[in-house]
Amino acid sequence: MNIELEPPISDVGKGLVASGDEEGRLHELGYSQELRREFSLLTLGSLCLSLMSSWEALSVALAPAIITGGAPSVACSLAEIASVYPTAGGQYHWVAILSPRPIRSFASWFTGWISIGGQAVFTASAAFASGLQMQGYIVLNNKDYIPERYQAMLLVWLTLVYAIVINIWGHQLQPKANLLAAALHIAAWVAVIIVLAVMAPKNDARYDSTCHLAEEIPKPSRNVPLAMVGSCVLNGIMGLGYVILLLYSTGPLKDLLATPTGFPFMEIYLHATRSPIGATMMCLSFTIIAVVATGAATASTSRTLWAFARDGATPLHHQISKVDNATQVPVLAILIVVTLQALLGFIYLGNTTAYNAILAMAAIGMYLSYLLPIACMLSYRLRKTHAVTDGEFRLGQPFGVCLNVVSISWLTVAIIFSAFPSELPVTPQNANYSSAVMIGWILFGAVYYFGWGL
Repeated sequence: MNIELEPPISDVGKGLVASGDEEGRLHELGYSQELRREFSLLTLGSLCLSLMSSWEALSVALAPAIITGGAPSVACSLAEIASVYPTAGGQYHWVAILSPRPIRSFASWFTGWISIGGQAVFTASAAFASGLQMQGYIVLNNKDYIPERYQAMLLVWLTLVYAIVINIWGHQLQPKANLLAAALHIAAWVAVIIVLAVMAPKNDARYDSTCHLAEEIPKPSRNVPLAMVGSCVLNGIMGLGYVILLLYSTGPLKDLLATPTGFPFMEIYLHATRSPIGATMMCLSFTIIAVVATGAATASTSRTLWAFARDGATPLHHQISKVDNATQVPVLAILIVVTLQALLGFIYLGNTTAYNAILAMAAIGMYLSYLLPIACMLSYRLRKTHAVTDGEFRLGQPFGVCLNVVSISWLTVAIIFSAFPSELPVTPQNANYSSAVMIGWILFGAVYYFGWGL
């Protein structure tokens, strides 16, 4: 890899962060400005809101164990690092700077490899959510329709077509699309809360996406942390209020589990409205946001891959790291990310157990990519006697150490439980193979890393 940056944070960025010289800041970190800065704080925050989709994701999962924001301490810990090192590489770049020199190349490369794997699968999960929900609407409104996997795969690919178009030819419209999706995210939350509160029968009483676009927003040292933490807080409040009302509105459990749509929340909405059309209208925002989130997540993941290639860490890195002169976006990186998502459709078509294992790997991959830079930051804090003060988002030494420890503890527990089976008894069909998939992904990366002498 080409990352050879000296770590001491106390000497990095002085004068540049305060002056708002984004290109100078990038040059100081060893890079030149290649991407157009098209995002604002509002549109970047909207992107993060759409990708977290807290209450929508809670509807789909009907459980809090999802990768839609995590503990606020994680967001704050990552935001502080992003404020000091605002580059598209994100986690792997932070590890490269903060880790001890003997393990720097090894630790940063595997952080990047794990991050790209987790992000790619997480991006695919948004595309699959939209495709499967579209198929669910057909089931909801046509009792004679028999859903087929290949039809769902084609609907997923339709979403991926949008991701390609918006990222390559419509990238200037993407900030506006994210803004509209965030507005819909909030407006739909209000509408659904009202409908469930009034009509439903009652029972008795995804952080790092913003940092990978740091080279496409003005004043990233200030705006990236604000977008990360602000969207986490807002989504947390919305998710908490929604899930409480949702649990009071679930209705008979056997009806939810037996729903032909495959989505229990659609059955809840159907019970509330007593109308397939009404339930469909309530659900449409989920799909629209999932489609927009697929485009946004593709942008974020492609920037990570592009930055990784820019540091010479991938095969064909000269080609992948190239920014198209006409569009000023990394076209090949975008196409690779979308192709990987499309190929996952074939796995879904052939074996749902393998498909679910790969999707479950996203949680472990994302959690690991958060844990590693936070652990490096904590190690740096404990090795040094002074506080980290250069970024505009500062936690301070005692409070920062405390949040780092909480974040590492939370992520460790989350990783362990992400590998547990979701139900008992465990069979070959419902077993959780996510840890096996992650180990396989790491071993595959190890072959490339050691085989090519990176």
